[in-house]
Amino acid sequence: MKFGVFSDVHSNLEALNAVLDFFKKNEITNYICCGDVVGYGPQPLECVRKVADLKNLTIVIGNHDAAVVGKMEMKWFNSQALEAIDFSRKNLSGELFRYLADLPEIIENQEFTIVHGSPKNHLKEYLLSESQFLENTGFWKISPCFIGHSHIPVYFKQNGIEIPESDFLKPLAKITANPAGKYMFNSGSVGQPRDGNPYASCAIYDSDKKAFEIFRIKYDVARTQKLMKEKKLPQVLIDRLSFGF
Repeated sequence: MKFGVFSDVHSNLEALNAVLDFFKKNEITNYICCGDVVGYGPQPLECVRKVADLKNLTIVIGNHDAAVVGKMEMKWFNSQALEAIDFSRKNLSGELFRYLADLPEIIENQEFTIVHGSPKNHLKEYLLSESQFLENTGFWKISPCFIGHSHIPVYFKQNGIEIPESDFLKPLAKITANPAGKYMFNSGSVGQPRDGNPYASCAIYDSDKKAFEIFRIKYDVARTQKLMKEKKLPQVLIDRLSFGF
């Protein structure tokens, strides 16, 4: 079975639509989302509705989602993020607000594990090093584990007692997992990439072949920036979309 893997949409509907169109063209009908549907961008309501309408979706809550629905303290966010969180909160209500509030922090089923930050610290840890990966191995059982939060495509693996391996993933990078090992995959960010590439980042995971492949999708960045400006979101959040950092 093939899954469309995505994370950190951050209220960027243009990027989300581009990614979902890419999945559709590749006949993807099952989805994995590692959280943060809202925050930073200009269209939280539309993005939550779009994600909530996906069939065969497995999704966890992200730290920005949690903050918007009152499940995370504001002290963990900088001033620009706080402005965007407040904007998202004011633009969400009713059923869609409850949808976010009801999302779990971690999911572990028979095929994989999903969490936003890390299995050890579901909402706060930016997992980017091999030492962090080792510290987390005892907190999850079912491999692979899909994560988000850092906005950077990366993988980690450990086979048996071997020293762990990791690498940052470029477009079309493909990792095939050894069923005997433990793997962690980050598909990067749909709505606010931070690896120097402004294109929306996503992945396709083939559970039969145990293969994870990264894709970068072009979208109308200028349109998202125009909407952000109209809604008076912080300029630094607008500018960073042009450069992918």
